[in-house]
Amino acid sequence: MRIYHYTNLEALALILKNRTIRFNRLDQVDDLEEGNAESLGVRFCKYVFVSCWTETSDESIPLWKMYSGDVGGVRISIEHNMFKEYLITNLNLDNGLSTQGAIISKIPQQDMENPDFFIQPILDYDNDLFYRKIKYVDGVSEHTREAIKATNLKDGQGDIVIDMKQFGSYKNKRWEFQNETRFVLYAFPFNPLREGANPRISTIVAQSFLSNKPLSFKYYDMHLKEDAMETIEITLSPSVTDAQRIIIQALIEKYAPKVIVKDSSLGNVVRLK
Repeated sequence: MRIYHYTNLEALALILKNRTIRFNRLDQVDDLEEGNAESLGVRFCKYVFVSCWTETSDESIPLWKMYSGDVGGVRISIEHNMFKEYLITNLNLDNGLSTQGAIISKIPQQDMENPDFFIQPILDYDNDLFYRKIKYVDGVSEHTREAIKATNLKDGQGDIVIDMKQFGSYKNKRWEFQNETRFVLYAFPFNPLREGANPRISTIVAQSFLSNKPLSFKYYDMHLKEDAMETIEITLSPSVTDAQRIIIQALIEKYAPKVIVKDSSLGNVVRLK
């Protein structure tokens, strides 16, 4: 299945050079209502990272206007199962703990071993935890306010249950024109694997979230698998200039010579100014 992403030339250059897709933190996106959603006083959106796409193949004038820069942006089309996979074995957690066994994850081993954060490992695309269609509703907060529940809280200890999928799944109906699908990652401001069988792990989790413990980063880059670059198609902005064509062609020749470039179907009917 092909999906589509509207972006500017700077972002295109980073994608082609680094072969990565950037996930932005949900509290940094342009939808302030979604980014400010919380539950139980927890601003959980700071722990959610998203990469936004659409499955709509027809070009969208609003998306061109909003996300492609002044006039020189592009629309990227790629197969949705694009991300590199890693064989995770025998994690070394630098605190005397280790794990046995193996899994295939889209999060690399060094990030699963990081002492300061933990990104939930992604095993496949066949669930809506990682890849989902946005649901458009009258009010986002109605769907997030009950997402976090704390129990047995006493003297700074207790348990917490989080329905993570409530964050990153809903947008107000005013955004319905986007027809958005997205990839979603959840990052914790601690690494639960480093706690091993610590009986206080539930309290550590509760305290971290209830205190809105910060993360040290605002975006996360996921690597594309080797053959993903061969599936990319780039559609030029309806208002592309000759100079921008030269820049895009130079990027492709240097970093991704197999990428297909096409003119916009709106080139003769729309001026994005």
